[in-house]
Amino acid sequence: MSTIVQNLTFATRALEKEMGQLTKSIFFFGDGLQRTVVDGAFDLLKPKTWQPANLVRFGRDTAEISVELSRFLTPGEAGIAWEELRNKLEVFLLVSELSSILQVDPKTWVPLSDLVNRAYSLPAFAALWAVEGVGHYYGDAYWERNGPPSGLLSANSVSVPEKSLLMLHAGMGLAFADRLLDTVTHSSPAYEIRGVVEQFVELCRNNSRPGYLGSAVESLGLVTRDFYPDMVSLVDEQVQEVAPELRGYFWHGVGRALYFSRAYFLPVLRTAWGSLDQEAQPGTGLTNAMAGLAWAATLVNMRQPAVMEGVLRSYLYRSELADAFAYGVSTSIMMREDTTPGKEFVKAFYEYQPDSIDRRLVITWNKRVSGPAKHVLRSYYPMLKRQGLLGEVFQYQSLATVVDRLEGEVVRSSAGAGLQ
Repeated sequence: MSTIVQNLTFATRALEKEMGQLTKSIFFFGDGLQRTVVDGAFDLLKPKTWQPANLVRFGRDTAEISVELSRFLTPGEAGIAWEELRNKLEVFLLVSELSSILQVDPKTWVPLSDLVNRAYSLPAFAALWAVEGVGHYYGDAYWERNGPPSGLLSANSVSVPEKSLLMLHAGMGLAFADRLLDTVTHSSPAYEIRGVVEQFVELCRNNSRPGYLGSAVESLGLVTRDFYPDMVSLVDEQVQEVAPELRGYFWHGVGRALYFSRAYFLPVLRTAWGSLDQEAQPGTGLTNAMAGLAWAATLVNMRQPAVMEGVLRSYLYRSELADAFAYGVSTSIMMREDTTPGKEFVKAFYEYQPDSIDRRLVITWNKRVSGPAKHVLRSYYPMLKRQGLLGEVFQYQSLATVVDRLEGEVVRSSAGAGLQ
């Protein structure tokens, strides 16, 4: 099955290169529709589908498909839906064609500092994704030449701008997860999957700078859900055994992957927003998946805040996960500001205001997007950056608690120094 999927992906990318932008959109629409229908047909053949609870869910999913599909057919909404699809395609193609864009010859070794400089030569919006891609490329290239690395991103090993570190660690985690997960399947013995998780965590610990571990570990969830979706629960079980304190990062990565998943790639038919309870474990899994999903959606659509208006209007008014959504939005803005500081489109996003005619939407936007973003940038970002703990934001948690703890440590340290 893995070979078939890889061949499909290769064929898809080959077709994309031959298509114009509009044709690409139509191709993905047809491909996504076909996969959704096929998935639904297989579900209908399973006995559990006909249980009362699942029949209710099937009816809900059908209604959701109708609502989402109508966005492509409704004046005003159609433009926003196509814009979201265009944004996804832009990021997808940037990541898949990064080597060509940065003019990297796979046969030639390129120092990391040079790769990072090339990534930052791109427009600011693209630079973030390019830096993550560079982390993945460099981690994979180093392993290919020298075997499993140690100290790959340590300050003693490489000299790169501080602003690149978050996404370089995320990309490095992708490289590790790609290699290791390819050695097991959903039918592998539990001890083999556990061995992969143990090796992944050890690699992340040995190659990350202090405070950036979370951004590397999160990539395990992204790669698992993106390329090995039938292994999510299996890997999660082993994360709980090996490093339970890192489980939130894993599920944050799962949520980030959902936004780009082929099953939800089109902003119509099924959506990840309406399917989280089917994708994630309750509790830590669900809250972090929502945070990761909101993280990805914010970064991809930051230049078009109207896309996020639609998410608020359709899914957030009554959601029990609204706080996790706000966390994902605000921390992704923090991370974007750290990676590409001072760019106007970042500030324009969180200061955006919906049409005042829709009073409920305005209130929700200020409560779940604008307000949290401003508070995080003003109150939490400076302390986390000063203490070198920005990797903490790659899981859902109380940043107020984290910052209070850090401030307490600073006070105790200062008091101790004064007694000497």
